[in-house]
Amino acid sequence: MRYRISGVQVFDGIDLQPATRTVDVDGARIASDGRGTPANVIDFSHLPHATVLPGLIDSHLHFAIGGADQGEKANPAALVALRMAHSAQVNLRAGITTVRDMGAKEHIDVHFKEAVALGFVRSPRYLVSGKPIIATGGHCTYMGRQVDGPEEARKATREQLNAGVDWIKMMVTGGIMTRGTDPRTQQLFDDEIEAVVKAAHAAGKPVAVHCQGGPAVVATIKAGVDSLEHGMWLGDEAIDLMLKHDTAYVPTLSAFHLIAEGESIEGVSPPAWAVEKSKVATEAHRGSFTKAVEAGVRIVAGTDYKHGSLPFELSLMADWGMPNVDVLRSATSRAADLLRLPNVGRIAEGAEADLIVVAGDPLQDIGALVNVELIVQAGEVIFDKRISGEVVSILEREVVR
Repeated sequence: MRYRISGVQVFDGIDLQPATRTVDVDGARIASDGRGTPANVIDFSHLPHATVLPGLIDSHLHFAIGGADQGEKANPAALVALRMAHSAQVNLRAGITTVRDMGAKEHIDVHFKEAVALGFVRSPRYLVSGKPIIATGGHCTYMGRQVDGPEEARKATREQLNAGVDWIKMMVTGGIMTRGTDPRTQQLFDDEIEAVVKAAHAAGKPVAVHCQGGPAVVATIKAGVDSLEHGMWLGDEAIDLMLKHDTAYVPTLSAFHLIAEGESIEGVSPPAWAVEKSKVATEAHRGSFTKAVEAGVRIVAGTDYKHGSLPFELSLMADWGMPNVDVLRSATSRAADLLRLPNVGRIAEGAEADLIVVAGDPLQDIGALVNVELIVQAGEVIFDKRISGEVVSILEREVVR
């Protein structure tokens, strides 16, 4: 079906297009608007400031994890899979149409992706990383593939590749949510990190690294990782190296902010020890993020914690000094570039028709992103506030088909 979205200003994923007030969709793709007016028009002229932009991209989350209890640890696979279906729904409701899952136990993310491809589950476009590669006894042992030495690290990488992942994920430092670990202590050694990166890149797959601070930051960037996740403690050398290597930085500001605030998610509050660690980390995080923005590091948006919270992540990025246009790019075109999805994250002829319309102008007020009026995924309207006043029944009805 061909239709037109009209009465909107257009942010195409890179810049505002002031001369354009419509976007045409033909099937699953953005169409040229030069073929006359389609029979079907979705008009937003009744709103004083409506903006259409590409569907948002969350480049760091975990469908299998809901609240602070990291409940997938002990839960059976069937329950975790249903949680993942719920996570997918929550993200879609927030206008997030593409996600990169940064790790799950037992390759359940890979199997969930298969279910999405088969049409069993409605989900954002879903990229997966399988079991994170970690040091024996390191951060997130319950989901990770534990290794000792470069040979095991290389083999573990190939196991993830064989399972069908889109990305390789490493945990190279301790973490906030692993009790008794220091998030600045390096857990994987340099030769193990290098072995993972070489094996992944030899197979044409990119590498993301959980790295919160300390000497491991420099080691991972020098090894050639594609994206550095969290990075609460970034020194000047790390910033310089990120610029030199064009390493993407996915800061996940909101995760540690929410933990530091002790916010309850799904009825579970983070443990006191995690709250205290997060308070220290959040203070450092702001300084590192600000330095990265000022230096021109390539920053891409991701949440890690609390599904559907990407608009809050983006508001923190803006509050902490990132220009609104760059904030929007970090969750659209810049994220798509990192994820190697050239036809996503942009409004351009032939691109995937993943779109949202919001009431307001997010270039002036990032908070407008919570005012979702329309969600389009691969050309299909899955939410139209004009019809239902809330998420249209296709989401309510077809989370699991």
